[in-house]
Amino acid sequence: MVYETNNGVIAIDAGTGFVKCVSAHMRASFPSICGIRRLNSWESSKERTAESVGYEAAKMAIYPDAVLVRAVLEGRMVQEKAFVAVIKQAVRELGCERELGSLLIVMGLPYGASLQKGHLEKIIERSLKPRKVLVIPQSIGTLLSEDARTGIVLSIGQGTTELVLFEDLKPVAGVSIPQACDYLYDGELDYIEHEKNKIDKKRIDALAAILANRLAVFKTRLDRQYEIYVSGGGALIAGLYESLQQKVPDRLRIAKDPVFSNAAGLYKLGQLISSPSSSTEGQQGIFRPQ
Repeated sequence: MVYETNNGVIAIDAGTGFVKCVSAHMRASFPSICGIRRLNSWESSKERTAESVGYEAAKMAIYPDAVLVRAVLEGRMVQEKAFVAVIKQAVRELGCERELGSLLIVMGLPYGASLQKGHLEKIIERSLKPRKVLVIPQSIGTLLSEDARTGIVLSIGQGTTELVLFEDLKPVAGVSIPQACDYLYDGELDYIEHEKNKIDKKRIDALAAILANRLAVFKTRLDRQYEIYVSGGGALIAGLYESLQQKVPDRLRIAKDPVFSNAAGLYKLGQLISSPSSSTEGQQGIFRPQ
């Protein structure tokens, strides 16, 4: 999803692994998890619980009684309370708490999670009370961040890999592939310190082979060639992009900023929608699946 303060737009991409949020003046990223634990008698004279979000929640893992909850699994909201908590944290990270009533919030969902669109919009409207909420296919952000309107997007996230074809920003066909970065890690929170963890090359090659095969099958349904854009945090895992390119006959184009490309593009779309010159009919054409 994306939020912008000086034109009333923000974007926030709430993924399985991390929340990425962008505004006109800053961007932020944090784990999309919530933590809760009961404080013991040495920590508090009264029985109460402590709750946290993001990196603070990850720190709770040292306590045996801590419960950590992912707000999103395979790109879909799994617990409303946790999901609302991470979205509110994104707003705080961007410093937009006082502007909520005037904001357009642009959110992204996996292609295969379209049935959650209306439900998510209602949850955010009720919990945050922004001016407006839009939920659209998240991988459209990659195209917009690359100044493109047509092409295939292969966005390798934590819980799903999105494979979607857009024609003039309209989603023509797509699939949410369950194999993504979670496939590469053993521990529940290993992905948070991904920069310190060395991943087995055999796993990287296996994931690349799965994605290359799904891409080949997907392309058999198309009647012409398209540019293929690769984005998502998986694109930066050492060796994964290179292994994928070796297995795909087409030239792949890696996004300039793979981690933030979806959020940054959603932000650009929010700007476009908020422009006085944009027509309602033109806006709706972007979001209507073919």
